[in-house]
Amino acid sequence: MKSFSFKILYISIFAPSILYVLTLPYLQLWFKHDLTHTLQQQIIRNDFELLQGKVSLYDEVDKNVVSVLGKSRAVRLGSEVRVRITDAQDNVIYPYYEHLLSSSLKNDVPEKKAGPVFDGDGFAMNRSIEKVEDYLQEYSKYIQGMNIVTTVNIPVTSWLGSGILLAYILTTVAFLYFYYQRSSLLEEKRIHDIEEKFETEKRTVIDQVEHELQEARSRLTDIKTQEEAWIQEVERLEKEKASLEETLLETIEQSEEQKEKIDTLEEKAVRQETLKARPVKEEQALSERFAKLYRNLEMDRKAVEDIVRLVDDKMKLQAEEMLKRLNDGDPGLKIRRKISGVEKCDAFELGFGSSGRIYYMKSETRRFRVLRIGTKSSQSRDLAYLQGRAK
Repeated sequence: MKSFSFKILYISIFAPSILYVLTLPYLQLWFKHDLTHTLQQQIIRNDFELLQGKVSLYDEVDKNVVSVLGKSRAVRLGSEVRVRITDAQDNVIYPYYEHLLSSSLKNDVPEKKAGPVFDGDGFAMNRSIEKVEDYLQEYSKYIQGMNIVTTVNIPVTSWLGSGILLAYILTTVAFLYFYYQRSSLLEEKRIHDIEEKFETEKRTVIDQVEHELQEARSRLTDIKTQEEAWIQEVERLEKEKASLEETLLETIEQSEEQKEKIDTLEEKAVRQETLKARPVKEEQALSERFAKLYRNLEMDRKAVEDIVRLVDDKMKLQAEEMLKRLNDGDPGLKIRRKISGVEKCDAFELGFGSSGRIYYMKSETRRFRVLRIGTKSSQSRDLAYLQGRAK
């Protein structure tokens, strides 16, 4: 692939968390409205027994609220739901224990009734037959005046909260995968088109040369059949042939020069491959030397590669000096036990030179395990590596 869009990468990194933060409040608000609407419709189901005084208002409301919450999708998906119901006089109807608690604490204050329709225990008050119609109007007005307050909170660790975040992450991963596949296909098509264009031009040149050679042979055949009549023409053609041969020689010489250039390029390519192989040999030799000299240190392959990549020999010596002091357990080392920018990481940071940094941790086989060695310029890459280990 020719290049990868960092804009797409940044969007893919931050989109799941942003969408997750924006989704939760709206989802909580939707659950809240849905629960409030359902409770308003089902808060009283048994009006007849309630009016007869056989059932307490608190028991009826408590039973219906528990039933609604038990069937609620928000509760089943792990959301934290709280419901508080009061009447027009701010008497607590649900949860009922608030009513009982407030009644037990107010010994010197007359007990508050649940309204003009129910007594303090939530049972319907008896009315004369002549006032039944007024009583029903008061009952209807009382029920309609109930205030239902619902709060819904979706914890991050709930099935719903975790599922939404996981869905956004999986969607982003799928998007990156298909974007990469599309970019790869476009790049392969571009390379294929270039190769086809090169082959077409090559065939055109070859066909043109073969056509010219065929014409020359045809002319020579005609000259031989008319040798006596066309002696002068033959001489002219011989000169033309000589000219063509000189051109051919020049072409051959140019071809030889091109071949020499190709050989030179191949030699350069071989030298470049040899130069690429040198760091690998240097890493292997350095790893073997550290294993023999510093037996208290376990060097990761990334750390050895980091030392080889240090351009300045002075920094390499400073890094090795600090590794030796770490191997010997020098108490004068200034160790940073909390690495800024990396959360929940068990690694330590040790500086060397003016901007060098050594990241290491406790080892299970030796005393310490060296993870990465870098400078201030490579700090973002090294911290990203440590953050990946922490996860």
